[in-house]
Amino acid sequence: MTEAPRAPKGIFRHYDPERDKRDMAVILAHEEAITRGEMRCLLRTVDGELFSYKKEEIGFITGGSGAKITTGTGMLVGGGLCWLAALAMAVFTILEQGPTPGERGGLFFVAAMFASTAWYLMHLGLAEHRARKLRKARGLPKPSLAAELHLP
Repeated sequence: MTEAPRAPKGIFRHYDPERDKRDMAVILAHEEAITRGEMRCLLRTVDGELFSYKKEEIGFITGGSGAKITTGTGMLVGGGLCWLAALAMAVFTILEQGPTPGERGGLFFVAAMFASTAWYLMHLGLAEHRARKLRKARGLPKPSLAAELHLP
């Protein structure tokens, strides 16, 4: 009549011998793939399970502190806004009559920085979009890139 004890839910990792067995099986399969010449990376999924991903299946890393853009669409929107800012800064720099040549060079530098940031955000957004399509087509779980990897 007694129920089996439930695993406690929380932010701390509790020892699970079954999870360690599954992790060891994934590590062995990962090492076999590496010896075959495949480029793979061991990561935890959003469910906490260990998985061996190919580089193109991962997308971009969302770890670190501060606000995060976690979707490819969000990165593409951010990149589009940076392109608009770069274009506006370039038009302002060309049409403005008051700045000295040094000030004009500085404004072009700022426009170039906006453009390079836009290119980088667009690159990350497209990489995440491709990775998400690959994971969906292959039936793979989403990687949790913010969690630390604790191997048995």
